[in-house]
Amino acid sequence: MAGRCVVLVTCLVLYSASTPRAQQAALGQISFPTSATGAAQAAFVRGVLFLHNFEYDDAITAFREAQKLSPDFAMAYWGEALSYTQPIWYNENLPRARAVLSRLAPTAAARAAKAPTDREKGYLDAVEQLFGTGDRLARLRACADRLARLSAQFPDDDEARLFQVLMLLGTIPEGARNPDVSLKAGAVAAAVLKKNPKHPGAAHYVLHAYDDGEHNAMALDAARIYATLAPASSHAQHMPSHAYLPLGMWDEAAASDEAAFAASVAWAKRTGRPVSQQDFHSLAWLHYEYLQLGRFAKAREAVATVSRALEETSKARGAPPPAASPAAPASSGLAPSEIGRGYDLAALRNELASMRARAVIEGSDWEQMKGRPSFDNIDELFALGLSSVALQDHGRTDAAIAELRKASSTLTDKDVAAVSSIMADELAGLLAIARGQREAGLKTLADAAGREAARPKPIARPYPVKPAGELYAEALFALGNPAASAAEYRRVLQRTPRRPLALLGLARAAQAAKDLKQASQAASEFLRIWHAADADRPELVEARQLAGRR
Repeated sequence: MAGRCVVLVTCLVLYSASTPRAQQAALGQISFPTSATGAAQAAFVRGVLFLHNFEYDDAITAFREAQKLSPDFAMAYWGEALSYTQPIWYNENLPRARAVLSRLAPTAAARAAKAPTDREKGYLDAVEQLFGTGDRLARLRACADRLARLSAQFPDDDEARLFQVLMLLGTIPEGARNPDVSLKAGAVAAAVLKKNPKHPGAAHYVLHAYDDGEHNAMALDAARIYATLAPASSHAQHMPSHAYLPLGMWDEAAASDEAAFAASVAWAKRTGRPVSQQDFHSLAWLHYEYLQLGRFAKAREAVATVSRALEETSKARGAPPPAASPAAPASSGLAPSEIGRGYDLAALRNELASMRARAVIEGSDWEQMKGRPSFDNIDELFALGLSSVALQDHGRTDAAIAELRKASSTLTDKDVAAVSSIMADELAGLLAIARGQREAGLKTLADAAGREAARPKPIARPYPVKPAGELYAEALFALGNPAASAAEYRRVLQRTPRRPLALLGLARAAQAAKDLKQASQAASEFLRIWHAADADRPELVEARQLAGRR
């Protein structure tokens, strides 16, 4: 019976692709039988598939359709309420979730009475815990515990197990690593994926569970599977890059994020959404991936896309692009997001500034920052400071250091403050060397590299935007110590595998240290990564020489 249900769900989802109200491709396959039948059950399952792919707006639409078809269908209200919490994004809208449940019935007891089976009563009780009293963490744990009991009662119910995994992952504090929780959650999701290789939630949650900088390789099979399951879901297309990028699999990561951003553009057009609801998160990752591949022209196209979105969003909201804060909501008549999805003006400016900073740093394009009077975030401030050292504008470097020191002591986000402090020391070390204080400068850079190394491994684009270890290795090489430089580059590559600038730096240092084998190996690896790089990049010429090619 369960097998027949899976086939039926797949057919229904594929059929709905031909209708304008629904997704244009498959979403995966699940078995989630309920007391409903026919079109209401099909809409419900479609909503659950959207939930597993984190396409919350579409999930809400599907669950409301199920409610319209069957007004007393309790699980349709369960699904819509659940759409108003995004545990891994640390976001929830309690009033709206509770309002959905109240539409079903005014009290928990009355709502439970509308669930005709013990299993459905268990699911309803889980969201009662999730949207009840107490702080967010306590409610997530209570919901996870209730789902664990439900899973024990119905051991063949993969959905209870996977939603428990999602709640458990949501209990890990933002920016923290908790392998006791995440590895346990990953093992549960991986077991479901083995049982049903087309389950989008199983593949998805494996990726999140192992996304800690240490275990990403354990998610590679899930990444390859998930990339094929939901081609029209932007988030589903982006998630494989969470395994690929930390491992330096640049071609795979770029392909993932190209598909993700294209899917978000198509979704926004199909559903009448403003440009601000396109997935600029995946585009920012793609920009970094293009830079690692030596595809600077494509990276500039990504920057231009964000610039156009900023301009369009500014016009829609009646505010000029340089405004310091988001203006009033747009009155364009475009569909709003039910969950607040999208980028406001401040977020677009911030993403754009970071992209500009990375492009300057990765390409050593210091002239881009010459005389620049302002900056939009600390990444761009840091790029301005690095550029001023290279351009021998030491007064501007001093000013950049002062601003970064101020940020490190005043920012309430402790992680960003720590990164600001490291970046300030990166600039201070370079500036000291530029002023003839070589030993003091190297000591400052070594300290910055050590503090960076003590941080958890990056799970996405590295911060600081110029790895401190890489900068220290460059300084050691420039000051005539290639052996120490090569050793530092090897440490950098342990932290950020296959990072091209570190590979090219290692090739230079190894050659100067007379280690021609390592020089050739590192340069050859660089060339493999830059196989589709812009042909005019000078790094290609140097790398071919270091690799022993002509």
